[in-house]
Amino acid sequence: MPTFLDHHPMGPVSPELRESMTARIQAGERDEHGVQGLSVMLAENGEAYCLSDAPDAESVVKAHQALGIAVSRDHVVQVQTVP
Repeated sequence: MPTFLDHHPMGPVSPELRESMTARIQAGERDEHGVQGLSVMLAENGEAYCLSDAPDAESVVKAHQALGIAVSRDHVVQVQTVP
């Protein structure tokens, strides 16, 4: 499954939202779009960087939209880990 990195504005993250994101990642389950979250990094400037496995970039956009988070297709890139 391809791996994608995206970034988008996130704003303040409540402790409850942080717990929810952590639980979702730790569960390792795919959502209805086939996306499995691997990691979320929160920047001091209010942006989030998300790493996920997904069938394609459009699935990443749809998964974010389902959570009420707007992410542009232009901000989703396929990446590979360097061994």
